[in-house]
Amino acid sequence: MTSSLLKAVWKQDNIENAWRVIQENARTSQSDTVRKEIADFAEDSGAKIRSLCNRLSRGKFEFGQSKGIPLPKLDSRGGKTGKFRPLVLASVEARIVQRAVLNVLLTVPAIKAYVETPHSFGGLRRKIVADENKRDNPTAVPAAIKEALKSIEDGAQFYVAADIRSFFTKISKSRVLTIIRSAVNDDLFVDFIEKAITTELSNMAMLREKAEDFPIQDIGVAQGNSLSPLLGNIILADFDQQMNDGDCRCIRYIDDFIVLAPTAKAANARLRKATALLETLGMELSPEKSSKGAISLKVGFVFLGVEVKPGIIRPSTAAQRRFLTSLESAFVESKKALFAVQDGKTLKKTNTVIGTLKKIEGVIDGWGKHYWFCNDVPFFQEINRKVDKLVRDFLGAYRSTREKTPPRRQRSLLGLPTLEEQDRSPFAYPKRLAVEGA
Repeated sequence: MTSSLLKAVWKQDNIENAWRVIQENARTSQSDTVRKEIADFAEDSGAKIRSLCNRLSRGKFEFGQSKGIPLPKLDSRGGKTGKFRPLVLASVEARIVQRAVLNVLLTVPAIKAYVETPHSFGGLRRKIVADENKRDNPTAVPAAIKEALKSIEDGAQFYVAADIRSFFTKISKSRVLTIIRSAVNDDLFVDFIEKAITTELSNMAMLREKAEDFPIQDIGVAQGNSLSPLLGNIILADFDQQMNDGDCRCIRYIDDFIVLAPTAKAANARLRKATALLETLGMELSPEKSSKGAISLKVGFVFLGVEVKPGIIRPSTAAQRRFLTSLESAFVESKKALFAVQDGKTLKKTNTVIGTLKKIEGVIDGWGKHYWFCNDVPFFQEINRKVDKLVRDFLGAYRSTREKTPPRRQRSLLGLPTLEEQDRSPFAYPKRLAVEGA
C-alpha cells in the first residue's frame, strides 16, 4: 500500500517544480561542478524527469552516495580560518527528490506551523503574494531586521546575540523524525524522509579525519539538503517558543539569534536560558560569536551582516570588507590573465574585460539589492567611490596590457572574437573551374 503523501512526491508537476528550484539555486553557485551537473541534467530534462518519476513510483529510486566537501570558513577579510563547513553534495536527482519531499511536507498543516512562525526567519522562503510591497512584508534578513526594529520601538533597551555552534551537525535525525511522524501520521512517507536525510559519503577515505564532522550518523543533517532548514526549525520550535515567553523578543535566523530585552538583567537571564535549552538538544553556543553579557542598544548591534545604530541601518564593516574583497579578487584574477596573453597564453572568456565587468556587475547588483532596506546613503556613496577606484585601476591595467599585446590579439583582451581565429570547415571550390578561372 502506498501513501497519498508519497504519491504526491513523485507527481510529475511536483518533480518539475523541485527541478526548477534546484536549477535556479545553482545559478548563483560558485562551484563549476554544480553548474556543470545542472547544465547536463537540463539537456533533455523532460525525459530525465519522466524516468525519475517512473522509478519513484515503482520503488526503484535510490538516493545513492553523496560527496563530502570541506568548505573552508573565511574570516571577515576573506582569509582562511583553518575551520571548515561540512557541505554535502548529493546527485542532481537526489537533490530534486529531497526538494520534492519538502514541497509535500509543507502542505501538511501541522508542519506548516514550523515554517509560518514569527520567531524564525531563515532558510525557508515565505510565499510572496503578487504585488506585495517588500518594504511592508519583507522576508529573510530584512524581515528579521524589521522585527528587531519593532522590538526597539516597543521599548527594548538591551540585547544579547549568539550563534549556535555547528548547528546542522548537531540535529538528531531520530528526534526530528519522531516529531514529523506524529505530525503526518504516515509511516511509509516518514520512512522515505529518513532515506532522504541519511548521508552516505563516497569519499570517506579522501576526507580522512575530517569525515567525522560530516552527518553520517544519527546526529547531524546535511548542509546542502533542501530539508535541513525545515528540520532545524522543527528541532528548535520549543526553543523559539520558550525564548519568546514574557517580555523578551528572540529573533532567530537558522543558527544565529538575537534577544532584545527591557533590562540588562532580563537579557542576561534569557542568554542563560538559551544555553540551558540548547544543552538538552546536545547543542551549545559558539563562545567566539556570542555575547558575554547584555549590551545597551544605544551603542548599536550587528546581526546578520547588518549594523543597526540609533538612526542608522547599514551593511556591517565585515560585510563591506567581504564585498570589496570579492571585487578585488575578481579584478586581480583578470589582470593576471590579461598579462599572461603577452606570453601567448589563452584567455578564458570569464577573465576578459567584458567577462570580468559582467561578473562585477552581478556582484554589485546582488549586494546592493540584498541591502535595499538600509538607510545610510553616505555609506553607500563611500562604497561607490571605492568601487570606482577599483574599476579605474582595472581599466588602466587593460590599457597598459593592450599596448604590449600584438595587434591581432588585442581584441581578445576585451572578449570580442576575432574572425580569423574562428573554427571553419570551408567548402572546396570545384578544382576544374578553379583551374579554368586561374
